[in-house]
This record gives sequence, C-alpha cells and structure tokens, in this order.
Amino acid sequence: MRTKVKFVVLTITAFAMSGIANADGVAWADLSGDQRELLAEHADNWAQMDETRQEQIATGAARWLEMNSRQQSQAENRFQQWQRLEDGQRGVIRDRYQLFRNLTPEARDSIQDTYRRFQRLPPDRRIELQQRFRNLTPDQLRRLRDTRLRPTDRPGGAMGMGR
Repeated sequence: MRTKVKFVVLTITAFAMSGIANADGVAWADLSGDQRELLAEHADNWAQMDETRQEQIATGAARWLEMNSRQQSQAENRFQQWQRLEDGQRGVIRDRYQLFRNLTPEARDSIQDTYRRFQRLPPDRRIELQQRFRNLTPDQLRRLRDTRLRPTDRPGGAMGMGR
C-alpha cells in the first residue's frame, strides 16, 4: 500500500509539472470512499495541506483507482525503478521530460509514434537497433538528433534543445 501511495504522489508531481491541477482544493469529505482509503495516511494533515497539493493528490488517487490491476502493477514497477535511480539520473529524466513537453504537439506525436513502432518490432530487431545506437559516436548521435528534430519542431525555433 505504501508503494501505491508513493506512486500516487509521484503521479501528482508529474501533473503539477504539466500544469494540469487547479488550485481549488478538495475537502477530505469530498473524496470518494476509495480515495480516502487509499490516502488514509494523509487524513490527519489533509486540512493543513496547500489547496493545490490537495487537488493534485486527489487527482492522482482517482487516476490510480481507474487503473486495472495490470496497469497498477506496471505503475508500481516503474515507481520502484524510479526510486532506485540516483538523484542525478532523476534530474536528467526531469530535464528531458521538460524538453519533451516544450516540443510542438506535432513533434511530440512524431516521437510517440516512433516509440510505438519500435515497440512493435520483434525483440531481436529491437536489440539489434539498441546495440547499433549504443555504438554511435557523440558526433553521430548529434547528427542523428539534428536530422530527426528540425528547429521548426521546437517552440521558439532553434533554441528549444539547449545544446
């Protein structure tokens, strides 16, 4: 249960970073019974929480409760992987996430489409491509990135990637 609560809090942080939550606050009594059960360890200090934080946590709990058991298991595994990362690694991931969020919707869609196509490849082909990617020199990686993401794909032109 503790991992579930931690996952909900992590999910909420992601919502906060993307500006999804609003700042109206949520009364403890307004939470569903399932949300209150999931967030029981926060009951004593709920009223003292910042309204934005309440909204974020309530939204994350609702999202968690909508997941089926397979999705919850996958989310817990991802959260455990996140916890095992060093702070520096987490920072890099947060930075890359912010770069991704700053791309145009078309560029984000293109990246997501490429990822989905990669996931549909047979495992041996994915391993082969991963190995080829790992063997690229920094200059080859830069050229590849430059050909895949044109300056027009970034908000504000060429300044979006922070090279």
